[in-house]
Amino acid sequence: MKKKILLMLISAVFMASSVVGCGDSTDMGGQTSEVQEQSDAGEVKESTTETESPADNGELETVKILALNKGYTGANGRQITLKDWYTEGNSQRWNKLTDDLAEKGVKLELDLIEADQYQTNIQTMVASGEISKYDWVCISPLDIKTRLNLVKSGQIQSVSDIWNEYSEGSFRDFLETEGGKYLFDHIKLDDGKAYWLSDFGTMTYEGKQGAGFGLGFQIRQDWLDAVEREVPKTLDDLYDTLIDFRKKDVNQNGEEDEVIRIAFQRFDTDIAQWFGLGTGITFINSQDDNKVTSPWYQENVQDYIQFMQKLYADGLLVMEDSQTADYMMENRVAGVSTWGTEMWLEPSITIPEGAEYPWYAPFRLEAIEDQAPLFRRQNEYNPGNGAWVVPANSTKQEAIAKIIDWLVSDEGILLTENGIEGVSYEVVDGQKNNIFDSTLENPDAVGAALWTSSIFPWFELNKDISGEMKNTIAFAEENGVKNNKEAKFNYTLSMVEDADHMVFHDMTALAVPTIEEADRSAEIESDLNTYSEELLTKLITGKSSLDDWDMYISDLQELGLDELIEINQARYDRAFNN
Repeated sequence: MKKKILLMLISAVFMASSVVGCGDSTDMGGQTSEVQEQSDAGEVKESTTETESPADNGELETVKILALNKGYTGANGRQITLKDWYTEGNSQRWNKLTDDLAEKGVKLELDLIEADQYQTNIQTMVASGEISKYDWVCISPLDIKTRLNLVKSGQIQSVSDIWNEYSEGSFRDFLETEGGKYLFDHIKLDDGKAYWLSDFGTMTYEGKQGAGFGLGFQIRQDWLDAVEREVPKTLDDLYDTLIDFRKKDVNQNGEEDEVIRIAFQRFDTDIAQWFGLGTGITFINSQDDNKVTSPWYQENVQDYIQFMQKLYADGLLVMEDSQTADYMMENRVAGVSTWGTEMWLEPSITIPEGAEYPWYAPFRLEAIEDQAPLFRRQNEYNPGNGAWVVPANSTKQEAIAKIIDWLVSDEGILLTENGIEGVSYEVVDGQKNNIFDSTLENPDAVGAALWTSSIFPWFELNKDISGEMKNTIAFAEENGVKNNKEAKFNYTLSMVEDADHMVFHDMTALAVPTIEEADRSAEIESDLNTYSEELLTKLITGKSSLDDWDMYISDLQELGLDELIEINQARYDRAFNN
């Protein structure tokens, strides 16, 4: 069975969404009491009304939900969706969810819209006020300004008011933890209340706090073996290795076409981080007291560009875009930037008969003397960008609080992450290993539950990443990788042990902006990001010269770079200086 689990791991990455029309729902009506008045996020006033809930009479309170229809794609394009779980009754995980909620006096009525139409639909329904028909709505596709305007116009109610009054303990207890406080500080608005709930994760390594999955530049270990080279330790080593790959035709197709494939129009290439650079046009500099700055202002930015220029000029670097989408399958990609523990790339590669199994090995090297190479990693506390709200007209606050309590409960997290033992996961050597069934004969063997980031936010609390790290070694062994099969494990472990050199891979550490900040950021970012990406691309491809550097910086400043840094610094300070 362990072998089966490992072989099926590769299917987990083919997550997609299915086609379902709006309006597929089942009538499960009900009602509840009003929300108590609350003076702030933490202080609840005495209730002025007492209304008996249907649950007190043995009835089930219905919560009507609007969300996208999330799916899992298995072999040959076969797919199973949340709607299938909901309507067909053959998912033991869905049945367990409904049983758990029924014990709390709650049941669900779902309207599911196909994922590729959800953004358009939710925008239209918000504009028309149609979301008022629901009790719980996924507004994840909406930008931050639209979300704030929903608050300002009174179309949604405070979820923190709801959990403060109606939580039976689980969620309020979670908010007392360090992670819970972090989440609240990053979703509350300037009135001290939260109006939407987001995904949230906390990571551990073998029970120790402070872990997180990270990204890294990865090179083909089987090609290193073919040219009898070690993992590069310097930039010159890397360059010479890539040249060697080409000269010795390691992909055996008769052409010198082995390349690095990276989205080099941005700074989040992992190679840039070897030079000590940040990831976005603005970023939180963990190496300088978490001050917000820009890679364009950093000391080694021109050195990075010059190295990338060299790779590009010699045909060793291509842009990761639609024009190079087939390079991976065609066995042409020598190096990539991706998550350190992921294994979805290797199975997609078509290799010559008798060739060694393709294996990408992540690594860091010292690009600049006395500059420790950085790495991109999730924060220890990781709020997502999704958002779930309660429309103003909903009277189902008590039932919604019970759902929120369930999401952070031990049984809720287990069912969401793993499911049911023997059905969707098995315990191997003390680790819970999810079962993946690419045939979809087992509708529950799809990894995390299909309700994650769909009808519910995804809470991954105290997730021990060691299991997935160990799975990379087992996967390598199962597929006959000969050398450096521990590469993905060791790289991720190095990020746990060397947290001082982490750089945030995103900007989720910032507080929610005010409407004024959101307006101004939107005005700045469109032109600024376009200019930055075009400039970086032109510099690396040799179409622009570093000789005009001062002019480029002046252009960036005129487009609002310094003002954007100032806005994001204020948001960071607001989140951490309460």
